[in-house]
Amino acid sequence: MKKYKSLIWLLGLIAGLSSCEMRDELLRKGGDGENIGTLELDLASIYNGVAISRAGETVDGGTTTGNFNEEDVNVDNYTLVVTKIETQEEVTKGKVSELKNESGKVVISLSEGSYSVIAYNYEGENVTVSNRPYFKGEQTFSVKKGIATSVDLPCKLACIEVSVGLTTSFEEAFEDDYTVVVDNGDGASQIFDKTSIGTKYYFQVPEHQNSLNASIKATSVEGNFIELKATVQKPADAEGGQSDLAGGDSFEIMLTEEGSTESSISIGITVDLTFTEVGETIEIPVSNIIYDGPETPGEGGEEPEEPSTGTLSVTGIPKTYDLSLAELMASGEMPTIKVDMVSENGIKSLVVSIESDNEVFPVLLAGMDLDKPFDLCNLEDRPQAKEELIGLPLITEETYNQLHRGNMTNYTFDVTSLVALLPGQGLMGTHKFTLTISDGNETKEGTLTVNVTE
Repeated sequence: MKKYKSLIWLLGLIAGLSSCEMRDELLRKGGDGENIGTLELDLASIYNGVAISRAGETVDGGTTTGNFNEEDVNVDNYTLVVTKIETQEEVTKGKVSELKNESGKVVISLSEGSYSVIAYNYEGENVTVSNRPYFKGEQTFSVKKGIATSVDLPCKLACIEVSVGLTTSFEEAFEDDYTVVVDNGDGASQIFDKTSIGTKYYFQVPEHQNSLNASIKATSVEGNFIELKATVQKPADAEGGQSDLAGGDSFEIMLTEEGSTESSISIGITVDLTFTEVGETIEIPVSNIIYDGPETPGEGGEEPEEPSTGTLSVTGIPKTYDLSLAELMASGEMPTIKVDMVSENGIKSLVVSIESDNEVFPVLLAGMDLDKPFDLCNLEDRPQAKEELIGLPLITEETYNQLHRGNMTNYTFDVTSLVALLPGQGLMGTHKFTLTISDGNETKEGTLTVNVTE
């Protein structure tokens, strides 16, 4: 009988330990017996002054919130970290969805003391530029014995949002070979071209910086080449008197055609700045857009020679390679095909675009997610492409990490392994590999043309 009662008692204890509240209390390490209080947490992601929880919710009169993915706006997908300030011990860490109780609330038992709580959608702290937004919320609070402490934790953009748009007059006046390189002055750089106009990119917030830089290259329909550099300064009387760039600042840069003569044409820039925490938009004053170049912004004629004081050196493009399948089979040797680039600033962007008149090659590229332009410095949103490029091997994981950080000053882009696929698979025709390279100060572009014949 005693054994029977002991068994019942043991089963009861096990059932009690498996209950949600007891399990959570044990897992979260916060309680020390008598000095227990609780944290009751209310989380929300904030964009343009609106609390959002699903990608389908809209702001700005019906404009979907940046076309964000569910994982980036639904706080249930966020990682939550609670740290005791005195000891710097992480007392709780996990997905918000896993930390909610049966009532759908985040309630955590903690011992008395001071704490910080952080929530974020992904590890974006050290990402220089991405097309994925980085949301983060952080608060400090104190816990008292026997008291429930309520904390509101708004998760806001912790990066700078940038997009580039074109007016109809610009599209009518210029060819579609334009490029716009935007950088934050601290190593984060992104190239905008016809494939990314209107796409939002998210830049790391630089320290003590009040401006973005834009370098624009375009060719008018008459054939005039224009290069324009501009600095876009955040107004000194911006929201809250904060003139430095800050998380949640959203810049929409618009290019327009500003009149032309028989010998020249001008590019104009307007910039809207939105404070996404509150949803307020202002237009950057003309006096805060500083042009570096001709007295008339965008005034151009013939394509200028590259200045000898340029920061970026690129060799190996443009160049054409003629590959005969018969000769390759006879020699058994594939020529080395590479592009060398050097810059003390570090390579910030290396966009590769592949074109071919062979019907099969684009299909093979699509299967590897390489049929669209890809940036070797930023493949975070192209995991399949990154895996394929490493597997070829066109790049190593270590080299990619250096390029992604923007601190690689000397890089050789060796495409021999990729080009070898062409004769190896009998892919005859003309194949073009166009590279657009930027170090944040200067941009250079050129094409490797590979002709494969029998």
